[in-house]
Amino acid sequence: MTALTRALELCVFCPKMCRFACPASEVTSREAFTPWGKVSLAALAGRAPDESAALAFAACTGCLRCQTYCAHANDVPALLYAARAGAVRAGTAPRAWAEVARRMSSAGHAEDVDLRSVLRRIEAEEGTGMATPTATATTTATATPTARATATPTARATATPTATATATGTATAERSAAATRFRGMVGAVTALLRPAVEPGMGKPMLFAGCDALAAGGKVVREALAVARAAGAGLVLAPEGALCCGLKLVEAGHPETFAAHAARVRMDILGGSRKPAPVHLVTLSPGCARAMRERWPALPDGSRVEHVTTYLSRALAARPDLRERPPLPESVVFHDPCELARGLSELTAPRALLAAAVEEVREPLRCGADTACCGANGLLPRTLPAVAEAIADDRRQELERCGAPAVTASPGCAAALRAEDVVSVLARWMGVAVEQPA
Repeated sequence: MTALTRALELCVFCPKMCRFACPASEVTSREAFTPWGKVSLAALAGRAPDESAALAFAACTGCLRCQTYCAHANDVPALLYAARAGAVRAGTAPRAWAEVARRMSSAGHAEDVDLRSVLRRIEAEEGTGMATPTATATTTATATPTARATATPTARATATPTATATATGTATAERSAAATRFRGMVGAVTALLRPAVEPGMGKPMLFAGCDALAAGGKVVREALAVARAAGAGLVLAPEGALCCGLKLVEAGHPETFAAHAARVRMDILGGSRKPAPVHLVTLSPGCARAMRERWPALPDGSRVEHVTTYLSRALAARPDLRERPPLPESVVFHDPCELARGLSELTAPRALLAAAVEEVREPLRCGADTACCGANGLLPRTLPAVAEAIADDRRQELERCGAPAVTASPGCAAALRAEDVVSVLARWMGVAVEQPA
C-alpha cells in the first residue's frame, strides 16, 4: 500500500477531528470544503472527478494547519494536489490551472507581469549604485536616540507626578525591559547557529521568486541592501531562475513541474558535470520548501533557507548592529504557514523584529498554530472570493492587536497588505528603497 493510499483511507474513515482547522471551510461553512470532505471526494471520484469535485480540490491553500491537528499527521495538501492532477488528466480542472501551465512553459513563470524585465531593472539599479536610502528611513533611524535623551529630562522637570503618569511610566519601563530581555535571548539563540556565509562555499544567492518580482521587486532590492549592510552580501539568481515552479504542483501538473525544476536547477548550477555546492536564500518560504523537498537533489553540501534564517545568523555575528537603537514602533507578526509549519522556522523572524522595533505583538493564532492568509494553493485564481474572505478574517484578527502587521512572505504581505520583515530591517538600518513607479 502506498503512502498516499494509506493517508487517503485514514482521512476517509476519520471522525473529522481537523474540520475546524481548514480556512476554506471556516469562511464558507461548506462540508465539501473540510479536509474530510475534499479527501473523501478524491477517494470517491477516483480517476474521473467531475468539475464540482475538482473545484472542491481547489479549496485548499496548502497551509498544513489540518496536519497539525491530525492524529496521523496526514499531508492533506499532497493528497489534494494528486487529486488535482487527476482532474487535469480527466479534463475537468478549472481553466486557471491550465493557464498556469501555459504561462510557465512560455515565460518561465505564471504571472501577468514580465518578471524578467523586473529582474533586469533590479540588476541594473544594483550595478549602478542606484539603491540609495530614503530620507525618511535615515531620519527615523538616526533621530531615535536623540529624542529619547532629550524627552526624559524635560518630562521629569516639568510634569507633576500623578498616579496615572506613574503607572504609565512603570508599564513603559516594564515593556522596555521585557523587549531588552527578549532581544538578548533571541540574539543568544541565533548566535549558536552556523554562520551565514561559510568558508568553501560560493557567495550566497538570492532566489527572488515570482511573488516578490510581481510586486515590483522592492523587497528584493531591500533584501540585497540589508544583507550587504550586515556583511553577508547576496548575489541575484540568474534570469532563468524566476520561479521555483511550486504553482505547477498546485495546478495539478507534476510532470511539468519536474521539467521546470530541472531547468531552473541547471540555470543555477551551470553546465559543469560536477557542480559545486550552492547556497540559496529565498524570499518565499514556499520556494525554500519546494526546493528542499520537490526539486532534483542539489550538490552535496548545498543549503537552501529562508531569508529570515539567513539574516538572523548574519545579525547574530554583528553585535554592533544588534546594539543599534530599535525603531520606536510596535508591530504584530503574522507567521506565514509555509515558514511556521512547512519550515518550522519560528525564531528567526522574531529575532530580527526584536532587534529592529521596540515591541513585537502576537495575534491569538500564531506560531505553529498560525492562521492562513489565503494567498497560496492557487486559491486566489480559482476561488478568489474564498481567498479574500480568508485574508479578511486574518486581517481583522491582526488589527485587533492594535499595531501594523508584518510578515515574512511576499504572498502573505500582498494578501494582508502587510509589511515584510525585510522592509522593516531596511528602515531600521537606513537602507530602505523606493518602490518603482
